Formats: sequence, C-alpha cells, structure tokens
Amino acid sequence: MKKFLLTLGVSSFLAMSSQASIILSNSFDYPDGSLTNVSAGSPLGVWANHSGSGLLNVAGGAAQLSQLNAPDVSSPLAGGPYSSGILYASFTINVSTLPGGSGTYFFHFRDTGTVNFRSRVFLTTTNAGTGVGAFRAGVTAGSTTNISVVPVDMLLSTQYKLVVRYNTATAATTLWLNPTSESAVTGRADFADVPASPIAPPISSVCLRQSGSNPGMGILAFDDLLIGTAFSDVQTVGGPPSISGLGSVSIPANTNTGPMPFVISDVEDSAASLIVAATSDNTTLVPNNPANLAFGGAGGSRTLTVTPAINQQGTANIQVVVTDTGSLKATNNFTITVGLPTISSVPNQIALTNTMTGPLVYTVFDNETAAGSLTVTATSSDQAVLPDANIAIINGGGTRSLFLTNTAPGSAIVTVSVNDGTFTVSTTNVVTAYPTFGLLMNDSFGYTDGPVTTNSSFLWQTHSASTGQTGQTQVATGKLLLTNNAGEDISRFFTNAPVLNNSGTILHSRFIVNFSGLPTANGVGEYFGHFREASGGNFRARLFSTTNGVTAGKLKLAIANGGFITAVHPAELSLNTDYVVITRFNTGTSESTLWVSPVSESSTSVTATDPASLITTYTYAFRQQSGIGSLSIDDLVIGSTFSEVFTSLAPAPINLTIQSIGNDAVLTWANPAFNLQAAPEVTGTYTNIPSATSPYTNAAAGTQSYFRLSYP
Repeated sequence: MKKFLLTLGVSSFLAMSSQASIILSNSFDYPDGSLTNVSAGSPLGVWANHSGSGLLNVAGGAAQLSQLNAPDVSSPLAGGPYSSGILYASFTINVSTLPGGSGTYFFHFRDTGTVNFRSRVFLTTTNAGTGVGAFRAGVTAGSTTNISVVPVDMLLSTQYKLVVRYNTATAATTLWLNPTSESAVTGRADFADVPASPIAPPISSVCLRQSGSNPGMGILAFDDLLIGTAFSDVQTVGGPPSISGLGSVSIPANTNTGPMPFVISDVEDSAASLIVAATSDNTTLVPNNPANLAFGGAGGSRTLTVTPAINQQGTANIQVVVTDTGSLKATNNFTITVGLPTISSVPNQIALTNTMTGPLVYTVFDNETAAGSLTVTATSSDQAVLPDANIAIINGGGTRSLFLTNTAPGSAIVTVSVNDGTFTVSTTNVVTAYPTFGLLMNDSFGYTDGPVTTNSSFLWQTHSASTGQTGQTQVATGKLLLTNNAGEDISRFFTNAPVLNNSGTILHSRFIVNFSGLPTANGVGEYFGHFREASGGNFRARLFSTTNGVTAGKLKLAIANGGFITAVHPAELSLNTDYVVITRFNTGTSESTLWVSPVSESSTSVTATDPASLITTYTYAFRQQSGIGSLSIDDLVIGSTFSEVFTSLAPAPINLTIQSIGNDAVLTWANPAFNLQAAPEVTGTYTNIPSATSPYTNAAAGTQSYFRLSYP
C-alpha cells in the first residue's frame, strides 16, 4: 500500500473541478516522532496543530491517535476552500484500545475557523457486541450528537478501511466500512443530523482529533489517507475480500448461538463465489465439525451457528475466514463463552457519612448451577470510606441483598461478584458518603440594575466572551437576565471552593427560573447553567432548555452530566411563569439529577446518563447563547443537601367542592398536588387522608367530619 501511494506522487495537490482528481495522498511514511515536527517541509504534506497541547505521534509509518492525548492537527487542502462539489476521503484504522465512555470523533473536515467541523467520524462501543473488543464507526454531518452508526461490529487489532463522502454545498455525509462501490448499501451510514448555520462552510483542511478518555475515541493507528473528488480516487479496485459483523457472544451450556449474521464482499468476485470456513482453538468446547460450526445464508449475507459440545463450559476463540477466487483471504475473530453466571446491576448509592445503606437487592442466576449454590463476594475500593468488613451480604436463592455502612466522606467502588465454580462475573456500583457543611452560595441578585459583573463587585466574573460581549449579562429588578442575543458567560466561586472530587461532596443548586421567550435550538436544545472548574471547558450538570417534542408554546428542561446527551424532565413549562429548578451533582461520580418544582426529594426527577470524567469544582455558571430563549434567574442557592436548598412555590388556593350523592359526600378538587385533610372539629387537628384523590367519596357515618385542602 505504501509503494502504491508513493507512485501516485503524494505531493500532487489539484483544485477541485469537474474531473476526478486526488487532492491529498498521505501514507504517513515520516520518520517516527511528533507529526507536526516530522512533517515540516515534507512532500507528503504538512500537519499543524490547531487545538490542544502535547503530541500526536507518527510511529511505524502511521499516525498514532490516542484518547490519552489532547492535540488536534490539520493539513490544508490545496485548491481550497471548497464550497461546491463532492469531497471523498478514505483511510485505514487499526484500533488497539476501545473508545472510552460513549465514544467520540477522531476525523473531520474543517473551515478556517475553530468550530465548523464537518463529516465527523466517530468510534463508539454503543450497541456493539457484548464481547471483548467490539466497537462501531459512525458519522455526523456536523454536530457531536445524532450519530448515524454503521451497523457492523468491528474488532480490536484488525485493519479496516473507512470511506467518507461529503457534499460541500449541503453538508450531506456518508460513511462506508470496506465498501466495494459507491452504491454499496451494506456497511454504510448516512448522516442524520442537520448542522447549525452555516450548514456548509467552505472546507479548507482535513483534521485528526484526539480526545480525553471519557468520552474517548480509543487508541488507533491511522494510515493511508486519500482525499479526492471521486469515489474511485480514494477506493481502489482490487485486494482481498472483506468480512465483518461477528462479535463475541456468551451462551448457557447445552445451547447454541442461533444464526449469527455477518457480511462478506469482494471487489472482483461475486459474493456467492466466496468461500467461508471457521475453526475453533478449543476443540473440547467447540469441535471443528460442520455440525458445531454451521454456515447459512447466501451471497453477501451469511450466518454462522456455533453449537458447543454437550455438558461443556469454557471459552473458545473462533476464526472465520473468507477466501476469494484468487486465494486472497480476510478473517473475523470472536470469542464464545459458555456457561457464564449472571448478576444484576446494583445502582449507585448516596448516603450521609457514617450511615448504612440497604437492603440493596440484586439477583444471581446460572443455567448450570442452582442459584443457592452460587457464591457471592463483595469488596470495596476504598477501605477508609467503606471497609470490606462493613459490607454485609445476605445470601439465599436467586435474590440476594447487601447492606453497606460507610465510615468516612468520599466515594468507594463496590464490586459484587458471583462464582459458579468455573467463572466469576462481577458488577460494580459507587457508594458516595457525603458530608454536610451548609450553603456554598446564596445570591438573590439584589444588585443595582445593570451589568451583573460590575454591580456585584465582581462576585460574578466573565469567563467567556467575544469582543464587545463583556458586561452583556444584566441584572434588572433583582433578577439575572439571560438571552439568546448575548454571548457572555459568567460564573461565581463557592464560598469554600474548591470542592474536590474525592471528598464525597454532593452539590445541589436551586434557583427560580421564568422564561419570557422560547428556546430556538434544534434537537436537544442549548444549555444555560452548569457547575464548572476554575477554568477551561469542564462543565458538569449542564441544564438545557428545549422545545423538542413539546406542545406548541411550551418548553421543557433537560440535564446532561458533561456533554450533550440529555435526560429530559417530563414537566412542560409555560412562558412567564416561575418554576423552582433543583439539580444534584455528585462530585465523586459526575452523575447529575434534575427536579422541576418538586414538593420533596422523592418528586419526579431525571438523571443524566452520558459519561463524564471527574473534576474539581469551583464555581456555578450561567451561559448565554443563541438558542436558549429569554429567561430570568432568581434566588440561586448552592448547598450540600437537598433540604438545604429546597423551596416550594405554593400554587394559588383552589376550591374544594362537596356534593351530596345519596348518603355520601363526594369531594372534588382540580389540582392533584393538593392533599385532602380531615378533622372531627372545624378548629380541630387536620390530618391527611391517605391516598385520597379527586373525586373522593366520604361514606355516611354517625360522626361529623370537616375537610380542607393543603399544599405540601
């Protein structure tokens, strides 16, 4: 492959025209070292850093991209910028470490700015096979969400070719995995997102990106980059066949996998002429017999059914080989595990320091062993926070339980394991033991009308603003105003900052919000509030406003731990109405929870699911951005417990209607948030009637009763 690229003339850069042409061809045959250094002046193409600091290295003739590094690099596209026509890119990847978290992007086109990225190519483990080493590739036209994923599992230490097509006028994007032609429909993903304006900025460069580990894009070797104006420029005819789709599986003993689909193809040969074969490296578990490794399907869509030997448990590596008429081969390796026990998950726990949590109920099961014979053990990662001796395991049949007694503030990972005599399977959860220390912030925004930064004597500080935006964030009549027409972001330090991520601290925020204008951002919406580090872009418990899927004229609030995958609260909010918003941020796990006008901590809430790394927290921040709508913020409080920040906006009194129906009194009321109470005397002690809902029938009795409504 390297020699082929060199014979093309890797310094050949041609402007896009009606004729197909190669714009860039880079085989990364640089000396080992930092890519930006070793490419300086090279005819292979020059790479420059455009974001982050550190190194992106070349080793062994390939760019080494890592989620453990930060710098992003770009190479200019000669003849650009391109604002019409189609750009095609192809490259090979060989992944050695799985993407962290939900995964993220590592390749994209770019204009001359810093944020207009197009054809972002992602690696993710989401929806990939459950076996070790399975991941998938996906693409967006321009966003970091709404990823369209190629529905084919990919495996570690295996080389794959990815081909990207980008329409420079519309931003439409397609990604192929090992395609045989531009019309290929298998191993393909077409963009699902519509990027924000400008939809199709002029493309000037191609970029390689590295990321943090959560979410991360894994660790991979990137090679053989081609950029052209036709599919044939970047995907050459010839070479071995391709095979993909088989991921590792786990099944009970004395069963089989059922038909597992996979896809084969070849540029020169028809799929029907390709020969497939499979072998096992553990013939005691899976013999190399047609009955144990049975193929099905036809053409490019084949299946494999694996049937282990009777009464056997263990693990086998299965290699599937496809061979074309020229005797060229491709392989797909996966692992089959037979006889694993199972254990259900145990949710993360939050508890006051020096208290017990439990019972935490979970289930264990094994197809080959009676549930009562399964052995369960549990250990803690931090003996100071939760000693192993303070983990009580209540054994029994298939349903077990735990009691956990913490002894110091902090977070501990509890590993609960089940063993069936052959295998051990574990699940983990995090126990956060939190201290209480009162309020960290209490701001009623009772400042003089005007810029909140200067009028608060810089308790509130600008941490992000473009030229001319500093001082945009205003206070008026004792409320902080946020709008989609401003761009200044502000933050205020806690009274006892910083809050360390190993302290066990649970941060709660509360404020009253009132929207006067609806959010306008598409999709998940835009965020307007969050916890923050002292500097940089590590934001946690991001609060979003959105109209996506909401009744016309209404809006909802949503929360994300650190990114843009939100959990949406079901309450629909009206304009020009006050609502209490409470968030909880676990500094030891980065989990975030949202309540909207709760009456207690058990009220309806939503918890974000996107992964986010731990940070040391210093401030609470508000953000102004196109798309958030127009809103006011009042009575901001930051504390360590729900009760420290809780407040309730009681609704206006409502009528309690009593009708006589037969010998009964039927009581009705309009707002289910009110409780019905009764007393024997009009001035007597009123108590809640348990589970009373409207309409409520009070049967005739020999004693009188008096009724009223109360709000929690």
